[in-house]
Amino acid sequence: MGSLGKKAAVTAVDSFPTAVPALRLKTGFNQKFICGDIASGATLVAVPLIGGTLESVEGFEPKVKFDISNGTDWFRIDPDKTHGRMSVKALATDEKGLSVCIVVDGIITLNETTMPLVFGIPEAQTSPFGFGIESLRIETGHEEYKPLESMVFAASQRFLKEDGDMIGVEARISQIVPGSGME
Repeated sequence: MGSLGKKAAVTAVDSFPTAVPALRLKTGFNQKFICGDIASGATLVAVPLIGGTLESVEGFEPKVKFDISNGTDWFRIDPDKTHGRMSVKALATDEKGLSVCIVVDGIITLNETTMPLVFGIPEAQTSPFGFGIESLRIETGHEEYKPLESMVFAASQRFLKEDGDMIGVEARISQIVPGSGME
């Protein structure tokens, strides 16, 4: 990169968006339904989610504490088997009975660390963060949660080895805050 490129990168730093910790999500699954190879060449797998939580971290507003009651990840495995693509819709409800729809799209690298967990191999271990990234949005008609609809979120995701045949999913979610300035 020439000096012009370096200068532009330095002066434009404030205009880049930043990530601010916002939410933690935890759910799990113990079943997969293979739908087969679809027209795109990907293998489609339906993964019903079992329970879980979505909670705000300290300092994030609005404060939220939801129980995830159900949802499905329409997981697509790329034809070359190197990546899986998540497409999730889930229902979450707070203690007052107010519900929101959680919509997640993401991609995970399928390798020797993640594949054993995804496919339920008994010797599998919890994976570190770093193999999965997601975008997340929340849809709701309830006034106290309406601000969530105007926010953009990104998440880092991993799989957890749980007891029995349960596979856990954990996501650390940040709100994406726009950059500022004129450069």
